[in-house]
Amino acid sequence: MYLRALLALPLLAACGGGGGAPTVLGDVSVIEGGLSVDDGPGFPGAGPLGHDGFVLLLNDERAQGGIRAVAQNAILTSVAQDHAEDMIARDYLSHTDPEGGRAGDRARAAGYDWDFVAENIAQGFATDDAVMAAWMGSPSHRDNILDPRADEFGIGLEGSTWVLLLGHEYQEPTAP
Repeated sequence: MYLRALLALPLLAACGGGGGAPTVLGDVSVIEGGLSVDDGPGFPGAGPLGHDGFVLLLNDERAQGGIRAVAQNAILTSVAQDHAEDMIARDYLSHTDPEGGRAGDRARAAGYDWDFVAENIAQGFATDDAVMAAWMGSPSHRDNILDPRADEFGIGLEGSTWVLLLGHEYQEPTAP
């Protein structure tokens, strides 16, 4: 019952409630150091790495928050797009796929050796402006977008199902 209440709050905060309204999933996934803490190229006219308008919106929000811009990463974009497509194909909306895999698992399996990954998902939004407004209207999703640890992102879109991955790839310490 508590989980259902968590899922309903972001819907009301991001969308104003109402039947048939778009959904912003409340189980935001933030993963750091291998521990999970719970709380795409599918764009029309887009090149192989995604939608230029979304990049501008994302980095504008980060700039307004005093946070450095993030660069699009091909691996994160591919992982985000694959997750969006999988959720449509298998009819679910969750950070956890039916086999139990989470964002960090999917990113690592694709070759992204992260030390920070965060995932936002949403469904029912027709434009990048609308999904960004919903995510920024939800405290947990906003926290992901404005997390200063992120320096890369990937975006996936299938139908009206959106996946945003933010990450930072592990860097080997340099010798003194």
